[in-house]
Amino acid sequence: MGKLLVICTVLLASLSSVPVFAAQLKVFVSDMNVVGAAGRDEMKATLQTLLASRLNSDKVMSVDSAAEADVLVTGTYVAIGKVFSVDALAKTSGGKSLTRAFVQGESQDELIPAIGKLADKLTAEFSRLYMSAPATAEAPLVPSVMPVRNKEIIRAVNTPQAKTPEFIKPLVSEQSSTGNWISKRIIGAANLLTQGRILPDGSRQVFLAEDRRVSYYLQSSDMKLITEIEFASNEKIVSLDALKSGDDIELYVSIVRGNDLSSQIFLLKGEKLVKIADGLPYFFRVFALAGADRKLYVQGMGRDADFFGDVYEAVRSGSAISLKNPIKMPRFANIYAFNQFVDSSGAKFTAAFNPDDYLIIYDEERKELWRSNDKFGGSELYFLKEDLDNVRVTGDINRWIFMNQRIQVTAKGELLVGKNDGFWVLGNARSYKKGAVYCLVWNGSSLEEKWHTRDTQNYMPDYFLDEGRNELLILQTVQRPGVSNRGASSLSIKKVE
Repeated sequence: MGKLLVICTVLLASLSSVPVFAAQLKVFVSDMNVVGAAGRDEMKATLQTLLASRLNSDKVMSVDSAAEADVLVTGTYVAIGKVFSVDALAKTSGGKSLTRAFVQGESQDELIPAIGKLADKLTAEFSRLYMSAPATAEAPLVPSVMPVRNKEIIRAVNTPQAKTPEFIKPLVSEQSSTGNWISKRIIGAANLLTQGRILPDGSRQVFLAEDRRVSYYLQSSDMKLITEIEFASNEKIVSLDALKSGDDIELYVSIVRGNDLSSQIFLLKGEKLVKIADGLPYFFRVFALAGADRKLYVQGMGRDADFFGDVYEAVRSGSAISLKNPIKMPRFANIYAFNQFVDSSGAKFTAAFNPDDYLIIYDEERKELWRSNDKFGGSELYFLKEDLDNVRVTGDINRWIFMNQRIQVTAKGELLVGKNDGFWVLGNARSYKKGAVYCLVWNGSSLEEKWHTRDTQNYMPDYFLDEGRNELLILQTVQRPGVSNRGASSLSIKKVE
């Protein structure tokens, strides 16, 4: 398996781009099912990437999501001893089966050439089914449903497919007319974003966190740095939240120090952040549970569990935290990777990410009802825990715990989730290149997309919806930190119409 991953790494790094033509068929390769192989999750991602890249040609364009595709390809990899078989099924976006193909081999060394042969078989069938006759204006090449781009928010509506132009220009005039705003370059590759108050002059309090630094800005025509706090070299910030309390702004900073939590609380006093509590054994999160008022919630950390026990509603009194109203977590859920919503009948549901970044909906008994076909979430933020059992398996004395995009729920019961796509996500190696925010609604049996933002041109570590102003704040990493620099970020604000 190790040998296979090395080969895949070299090949993927050497892939070159291909020209895109209007007549290309758009194909999405979903996750591959893997049976009988070690490293199942890594193998799934590797097979998906290999097949998608080999399908990409002058006739076929591999796209990043099922929503963009004319054809969806699923597959199963089965290994019995050294012998393997890869079977693929192609369907239309409406679910109609188009064709099946398979390849097999005698050893892992034959896997990559076999994937190439499988792609050739599928492409030949696509050519026969879709490209045997020239496309005309009256009879489009591939009937499908395409999203209509409405400024920065792309709404999912059914319209006939328009002919794709040879040259696509950014909608600069539309972007400038929507009231959207983007900052200049901000020093520091921030991982986390939260908002305080809107001041009487219309400026917005914005707090950003890097690994070991919290920065307070006022956002108006530009981003004005007010103050910063630096933390110790053995501390890492994994969460940042602001809570309005009377006339005060309370800032909750979740910090991992070694193998333990050592979180801190600050009060904003004028232009200074004043520490009022230190060494607290909690993960903090301030959010609107089920779209209600924003409140403070906490969860603990266990020796063997990264996130331990129930999530509690919390109340601060001075430097002390009291807990009440425990919330039991369904499988996979933790304080940062869940939220709840209520449907029109009053039934309560829980949404959570699983470790593979699929979105899962649970009922009130914490039973799984639905699971997304597409991956959402995705974050490069992590913390380490020493794990002696892990070193025997991976050779690394530390276990890497990756955070995830938080799930926001609006007062209307809409779910907002982030989605990052990367050019390399394998094990502990993560590097995302673009992101978007999706708004999803529950139709009684599954989640449907209501809208999503246009992709950023950079990794999107965090976002925040200001419901009062109906504005979406999106944080981007424009330069990753290095040995001698802190990197850089930018903040954009989009009006949700």
